[in-house]
Amino acid sequence: MTRSSAEAGSTGRTCDSLRPVIACEFCDLLHRPRQLRPGEKAKCSRCGGVLARQSRNPIEGTLALALAALVLLVMANVFPFLEISLEGQVSENHIVTGVIGLWQGGAQALALLILFTTVLAPALRILGLLYVVFPLSLWRVPPGVAGALRFQEALVSWAMLDVYMLALLVILIKMMGMARIQLETGAYCFVVLFIVLTLVSAFYDREALWDRVEALR
Repeated sequence: MTRSSAEAGSTGRTCDSLRPVIACEFCDLLHRPRQLRPGEKAKCSRCGGVLARQSRNPIEGTLALALAALVLLVMANVFPFLEISLEGQVSENHIVTGVIGLWQGGAQALALLILFTTVLAPALRILGLLYVVFPLSLWRVPPGVAGALRFQEALVSWAMLDVYMLALLVILIKMMGMARIQLETGAYCFVVLFIVLTLVSAFYDREALWDRVEALR
């Protein structure tokens, strides 16, 4: 073997060792990533777990879901959430009604936490996502795209709509024997909002967003 061929072989092995790898989140087996076609997904060769997926129109799909989530969030907060009839008295309650009640009852810290996790965090997450995907759908790169993506991804764990729904279910069960409780438009919008945000998380493709950013730079 000549020196040049040995150097070429060494360079080839070095390049192979520097190629990126991805680990299966289920069994930790390492794989070499490859470009996926729209609608295609890569699975682990050992356990069959999904390593990556390439959605069809991921940016436009995420944009449509984020717009729907924003409309539902506004409707869930504007329209009445519950109608409670107790001893002949009927009252309509909104999402912020419980927050106001906690604040007036002296539990300001809990009121602020509920307000942030059920209203502010979902709203900021949706707006941050729209700030990124709307310009990208028009083939434009928004200023500060990296910071905006990190910001909205950090808010995912704070948007605790599922916890609020569980607490609401517990309250409904406990009060069912004492009062007549009827779900209003806001409650139905809230449930659909939870479903839509779940779809946003499933449809969100960070790699597709960065591919679009790099193609436009």
